[in-house]
Amino acid sequence: MPRILLLSFLLILGKALPASNCEEITIPFFTEQVPIQYQTDLLQIPRPEMTELGLRAYFRQMSTTKYDVLIRSLQQARRAFRLNDWLYYKLVRQVLMQIYGQHEPVDRTLSAWFIMSQSGYDTRLTYLEDEAYLYVFTMDEVFEAPIIQDRGRSFINLTEVRAGRAPQRALYMLGFVPNGDGHAFTFAFRDLPRLRPMLKRQKVSFFYQNEWHALEVEVDENIAAYMEDYPIVAETQYLEVPLSPQLFQSLIPPLREMIKGKNEWQTAELLAAFTRSAFEYKEDKAYFGCSKPMVAEEVFIHPFSDCEDRTALFFQLAKTLLPIPTLVVAYPDHLTLAMALPAAPGSTIPYEGRNYYFTDPTGPVRDQKVGQVPRGYEQKPFTVLKHYSMSGVKQEK
Repeated sequence: MPRILLLSFLLILGKALPASNCEEITIPFFTEQVPIQYQTDLLQIPRPEMTELGLRAYFRQMSTTKYDVLIRSLQQARRAFRLNDWLYYKLVRQVLMQIYGQHEPVDRTLSAWFIMSQSGYDTRLTYLEDEAYLYVFTMDEVFEAPIIQDRGRSFINLTEVRAGRAPQRALYMLGFVPNGDGHAFTFAFRDLPRLRPMLKRQKVSFFYQNEWHALEVEVDENIAAYMEDYPIVAETQYLEVPLSPQLFQSLIPPLREMIKGKNEWQTAELLAAFTRSAFEYKEDKAYFGCSKPMVAEEVFIHPFSDCEDRTALFFQLAKTLLPIPTLVVAYPDHLTLAMALPAAPGSTIPYEGRNYYFTDPTGPVRDQKVGQVPRGYEQKPFTVLKHYSMSGVKQEK
């Protein structure tokens, strides 16, 4: 993060929160050291009995503390670093890990429930004996995570969001709702966080027009750290995560130079040649041992990538270099794109009065041709997951 931004952040904290009345700690958060202030009266509220009455009383007692000092500090960090909801929750958890020290996990979960409720989210709490689980209302599609329904809303278990197919257990749900009008928690990355980048320069080569072309780019390996334990969300959300400014500035100009004078079909071919041949292919389960969707930047960071990952990269390149209407197309075991290219012979998908031509980002590996159904999928059914007009979509420079 630029030095001036960190200095401004510290000055804001210093003015807003008098140090004489607060404890201050420094939290390691990815590549940053985040100063956080809080009042110790939070720690004086004892763990409640795990009953309806006990948990209600706990929330009331926490509400009598000067909890606003901690929340104000967390929110200032959130604004300074432009954290999305998931990264804000991770910061909350890391702060509570340090504040509560040797306390049991249930103490941190209960305090996280209180903090997230007071941060504006609609939460639920489930419990059983000496265990508690924090749920939050979301409208996002999330996979391999425990979800409950209440009052027509879906709530995801943040405490065990990556629990996968863990055995289901009967839990009590607390009838008390702290913030029933609270807003939805979203996992979307509308912008990348403004955390100090962890930069790495690397060379990529791709096969186009019967020869290899080499580029040198700069990637932010922090993005792989953000995504390492990210919950598995809808496929299109990965497509929408932008490139880092460093990758954008090192990759887009040379590609833009290469497409000078080319029409839309030729541009699509160049982008397909790049995503097909510049990276090694391997399925997630073969490399990671589990499902691991990637955002575009991760394709440069990890040694292997698959169709979903290449689709995210092609989408990010196209929204700058070929911003024409685009469909995200899903087969049962393959993800690809189709674009509203000018009329020509080829396989099309009619959609809302336009014909869309397949621009598969995955293969064949050394073939730049687009406009054909992906090889092996000619007779298979597909679904259009989403339509993007691409109008007004710009990458931050």
